[in-house]
Amino acid sequence: MTVVLVIAVAVLGGACVVLAGMLAALKISMREIASQAEERLRESSAVPVAPQSLDGGVRRLCKLLNAELDELIAARRRYEEGDRELRRAVTNISHDLRTPLTSAARYIGMLERSGPDEKQAEYLAVVKGRIAAMKKLTEELLDYSVSVSSEKEISEPVCLNDVLEDSLTQFYAAFAERGIEPSIDICAERVVRQWDKGAYSRIFGNVISNAVRYAGGDFFVSLSADGEAVFVNAAPQLDEVSAAKLFDRFFTVENARGSTGLGLSIARALTEKMGGSARAEFAEGRLRIVLRF
Repeated sequence: MTVVLVIAVAVLGGACVVLAGMLAALKISMREIASQAEERLRESSAVPVAPQSLDGGVRRLCKLLNAELDELIAARRRYEEGDRELRRAVTNISHDLRTPLTSAARYIGMLERSGPDEKQAEYLAVVKGRIAAMKKLTEELLDYSVSVSSEKEISEPVCLNDVLEDSLTQFYAAFAERGIEPSIDICAERVVRQWDKGAYSRIFGNVISNAVRYAGGDFFVSLSADGEAVFVNAAPQLDEVSAAKLFDRFFTVENARGSTGLGLSIARALTEKMGGSARAEFAEGRLRIVLRF
């Protein structure tokens, strides 16, 4: 009986050792699969995931995983190529529209100076407004295509405190016209980042412009030493659903306001292009836009 027990214990011990070895080998295989799959996705590589394991189950898993990765990488390439084509088309169309719109605006100006009667002047004003809206849209489209392009921007030390203060100053008259007195909290410490000063100005300008257009009577802005800029205002026209779409291309709260819906999209694209982040939050009737640089 003792001999049988000893043999059973030995067999069980051997089985445990074998099982532990199999588990260790499986862990190694899983780490290899994860590492190789991550590299394939990062590099869009054609090299298949192929761990050293000889286990049939692991190899079947890798076969299925490689098939899914092939489809995912192919879809990503199609999307990237389509996106590049779209940006090129938008850029070309924007350039092509500039000349005829500028020419049309000149002719409208000539007609206004020719002494039209009251009805004609009314019609000319409508046409002039439509041309101005079209010119603004083409400029915004061009700016958007540039903001999301892969071309490198100018790199220089930029003090965000100064850029934000300058941007707020440019909108002083617009705030006063709306009866809004901004509350400003910019840290005393200089927040310096290495990038294009013009791009930072565009980011802040677009966010502030959105606030001027839709703020419900107040506006707060802050810049912290760690590079976080926060813009807060009452937003009676928004809800959680519309706030979540604010950074979407061509989304506008009110189409009648004359907005192209690209301002905040450009702000986010530029912010992300330099490694930052942008998000919008909505709670208790207040919109909070947070930019991290």
